[in-house]
Amino acid sequence: MLYGTVKAIVKKYYQARFKIRVIGEDRIPAEGPVLICSNHTSLYDPPLIAVSVKREMSFFAKSELFKIPVLGNVIRRLNAVPVERGKSDRAALKKSIEVLGDGSMLLVFPEGGRNKSGTLKDLQQGASFLAVKSEAQIVPAAIKGSYDRKKGVTIVFGKPIDTKSLIEAGRNRKDITENIKDGINNLLISG
Repeated sequence: MLYGTVKAIVKKYYQARFKIRVIGEDRIPAEGPVLICSNHTSLYDPPLIAVSVKREMSFFAKSELFKIPVLGNVIRRLNAVPVERGKSDRAALKKSIEVLGDGSMLLVFPEGGRNKSGTLKDLQQGASFLAVKSEAQIVPAAIKGSYDRKKGVTIVFGKPIDTKSLIEAGRNRKDITENIKDGINNLLISG
């Protein structure tokens, strides 16, 4: 209930504050485990993706935020998964696999942090690890433009990548990471 209420409020705010265009939301599977993998340019990105899709999703948040009394409780109730940044966090990976194992959707920024360069950096293999362990479908996403009322921001969702078929074809995590990178890059350069 809290998730839906907060999502509605944030969506109204985003629609009033920014010029937003969403392309390909219908490409996101309606059920089953899904990993949304996107580039990450701004603090506004996670809420933008959340308000652009129909399904409820989980997302990573730095562990320090959970130590703030009221905020920590709220973001936990909004499906945030605490993660220790800058190191391998087994607890966050385990929780993420549980989320995906329950057939839910998880948002991941595989570059590992914000990148304002406009060019995708090399991706970390955490997203492909989660996809392999949960057999989640991967939906690449690209955020283009700027959070501006005049220029506007566009989010484009790509076609799902079927992790299970890639595994059956003998692909490893490195190969799947390259598929994710290609998927996001193709969306970034498309018109």
